[in-house]
Amino acid sequence: MENISVIRADESNVQEAAGLFDLYRQFYGQKSAIESCTEYLQERQRLDESTVFFAKDTNGNVLGFTQLYPAFSSISLRRDLVLNDLFVLEKARGRGIARKLLQAAKEHAQKVNSKGLLLETDILNANAQALYESFGFERITDHYFYYLNV
Repeated sequence: MENISVIRADESNVQEAAGLFDLYRQFYGQKSAIESCTEYLQERQRLDESTVFFAKDTNGNVLGFTQLYPAFSSISLRRDLVLNDLFVLEKARGRGIARKLLQAAKEHAQKVNSKGLLLETDILNANAQALYESFGFERITDHYFYYLNV
């Protein structure tokens, strides 16, 4: 496998991940909105509301990204991180890029003394489930999750 670098984004470079963020959103049925995606990511960085990592090859092509949001647990009195987004270009899948992004997320969680990483995936996304479980994520089976649109 060629050399893949994983970079933590900041205000000066997060726009490099905006194209993939836009593709990720399109995958989930949203219309392309590259300018809004760029602004959204830049604002999250400016306000320190998310952590973004992106993967680049030696030619400077951005091949994948992940985005983490902080959450807090009243029970454990600790921070959790929500791994909200993980996306690798289709042509780059199967090369270990998602695993490298997960590793960066795990190391960041350890660095900020997070209790753990939480994520959700579609129940039909067997490939993602296999990746997450092989990485050490455990499926939560003793809780229901609810959502209220407001």
